Order: sequence, then structure tokens, then C-alpha cells
Amino acid sequence: MKLAQFIRSGIEPILDEWERHARQLASARELDAVALRDHARGMLEVIALYVEREQGGADPGEAVESHASHHGAVRLAQGFSVNDAVAEFRALRAAVLTLWTEREDCSDAAEDITRFNEAIDQAVADSLARYSALRDYQSRLFDALLSSSPDLAFIIDPAGRIIYANRAFATHMRVEADQLPGSDFFALATTFAPEIEMHVAHVLRAQATHRGELTFTLAPGRYKTYEYLLVPVLDPHGRSEAVAGTARDITERKEVEDRIRRSANYDYLTGLPNRSLFRERIEHEVKHSARTGLPLALLYLDLDGFKDVNDRLGHEAGDQLLQEVAHRISACVRDTDTVARLGGDEFTVVLTEVTQPAKVDALCAKMLAEIEKPFVLQAGEARISASIGITLYPGDAASPDELLRRADAAMYAAKNAGRNRYHFFAGA
Repeated sequence: MKLAQFIRSGIEPILDEWERHARQLASARELDAVALRDHARGMLEVIALYVEREQGGADPGEAVESHASHHGAVRLAQGFSVNDAVAEFRALRAAVLTLWTEREDCSDAAEDITRFNEAIDQAVADSLARYSALRDYQSRLFDALLSSSPDLAFIIDPAGRIIYANRAFATHMRVEADQLPGSDFFALATTFAPEIEMHVAHVLRAQATHRGELTFTLAPGRYKTYEYLLVPVLDPHGRSEAVAGTARDITERKEVEDRIRRSANYDYLTGLPNRSLFRERIEHEVKHSARTGLPLALLYLDLDGFKDVNDRLGHEAGDQLLQEVAHRISACVRDTDTVARLGGDEFTVVLTEVTQPAKVDALCAKMLAEIEKPFVLQAGEARISASIGITLYPGDAASPDELLRRADAAMYAAKNAGRNRYHFFAGA
């Protein structure tokens, strides 16, 4: 039986034999039988056509080339390596010749075998040409995509040498892009090398993705924050062979988030904690006081004469006055204490670890004296005073809400007593 006829009549046994060899390829193990055999079946059919062509007849080389090119493109998409693609054809050649020589008399088959080997060789060449062309095309697309990205992109080997880095990475590192391959990644990224090196080692070891953020100083008061992602790159045997990384500048986003957070927790005019953050702080300090046994004091302060200044000099002057009052109150207390503006001309002060209540008297007297000093505003001079109500925890109240209510009541008692004074809560 001629070889072409043998291939057509015995295509299923040939494919069975071929598949037994092909299944040993790492890239082929994940494919189902149909995906693995379909393209091999087509290759066998056009190879049979090539083998049986008559001398001087139409050359079926184009058919072999077309199918082989398609085969190479499909195998690339399925993740086959060059070695795997070549090994497939080697297995195909072995399957055909092994079965044919076992079952047929091949003594006069030299011409068929020659044509068969030519067909296989052409198929290998055409398949690899297409495979390589597509790989090159994909590589160019990949490079163009990453080069146009503002994000830093890089691939490093387990020793920390750069395999690939895009233009944004080169610009950030102030290095020419063509000088980066082979360079020591950690020697370039000195500002964040220790932390990144630790996470790269973990990604390689655990074969797990890692996300993180890095902030470094450009100059006093100027910072850059990057969000980065590290992903393990595995070889066909499942071993870590590299780490691919991207880093995105999120400085602007962090600034926006910080502004949103500040607007939710801080007074826009004075920069002091607002009512919401004050509630968090007083609840925290009450718990701390209960745990440590160290008392705390809550001062509730309301300005006397603020409305007159607002009416006489205008709202802008009123705003400036509130800012100055916030500054003077803050200057009287410790960093561990909390000064907050509840709204309007009302302020609160949380004094922590009040071991000597007499010091609260001294502090309130100092605040009143500071607030009583003239305020030189753009619209003119202003004079005001303040009334302060004081409650102590745990002596006057058992909860933050009760502390605030009783401090407010003590403040009104100070106002009713003539203003410009402080008053301790005297009991319900």
C-alpha cells in the first residue's frame, strides 16, 4: 500500500499513536482530545496529498503551507513553546513511519518516504515561520502597549536582573531604555528596594500575587505614592522563572482621598476636628480613661460677643476671628489634647489624663485671658470673650453624650453668671 493511501485509511490509529507521544508535552496536557487531534488530522490529509503528487504535477505545497501556518498560529494561542511545536511534528513523523513499516512492505517506498519527509519538513518550517511571525507581532504590540502606558512596567528574573522595562520605567529611573535589560533592578530602585525585594522573594517562593503601596519623598513636603502589583511568571513545569510588575502613580488620587477624608472629619474653616471626629475622639478617650483610671476633662466653650463682630465687620471678619480663636485655644493645650469646632462659635476641648484638677482651672483662666486680648483683623480690631463649661469623667458623667450635655449646661451657667468666665458642672 502506498504511503498516502496508508495515511488516509489508517488516520485514526496514526492519531492514536501520535497522541500518545504528544500527551507528554507540557503544553498539550491541558488540551482535550478534539483540540489536540483536529489540527494533526488536517496536517495528515495535506501531507498525504503532497506524498501522492505525480512528478511534474500540481504542487500541493501551498496547501501544506496554509494548513501548517494555521496550525502554528493555533498552537501559539494555546500556549505551546517552539520546542513543543517542533516536537509535535516529530511525533507525527514517528507515528506514521512506525505504523507503516510495521504493517506494510516498504522495500520500494524510498520515493514516498522522501516526499513524506519533505512534506513534514516544509510543514515544520511553515508552522514555525507563522508561529515566530505571530510571536514577533505580539511582542511588538505588547511593547507598543506598555511603552504608551504611563504606568511603570517591568519583568525581572529571580536574581533581580531586568528582563524587560517600558519607557515609563526608564523615564522614572532616569536611564535610557536600551540600557535597562540585564541591569540590577534593586540597585536602580534604591528608594524602595528593601521592601520590594522582600515582596519579590515572597512572590517567587509562594507563586502568589502581591499588591502594595509605596510612598517616597521627592523634596521636603513633596511626596509620590505608587500602587504596585507583582505577579509570578511560571515556566512550563510550574516553576517561578520571573516576576512581572506594574506600578501606577496614585499621588493625585491619594490627595483627593485625603481631602475627602479631611472634609468629612475636619472643619473647613479652622482645620480643627469637626463634630464627627470630636465624637470619635471623646468616645475613644472615655474608654481610655475607664481602662487606665486617669480622669479626663471636657471643656465646652462659646464665644461672647461674636455676633456683634460679625454684624459690625462682616462675615469675612467673623471667619478670620474664628480662625484666630482656634489658633489661640490650640496654643494653650498639649498635643495629646483635642480642640474641636462643633459649629458656629462653639468649641470643645478634651483634656486627657487630668491627674490634678486644679490645673484645669489654670488652663481655663489662660484661655480666657488669651481670647480676651484684642484681635487685629483685616476689617478692623475686635474684642470678645468666652464662657466655658467644664465636666470631668468619671465624676460628672458616665458617657460621652452625658459629658457633652452637662458641659453645655455648665457653659450656660457661666454665661448667666456674667460671661468671660468658666464654670464646673455643679450637679443635676
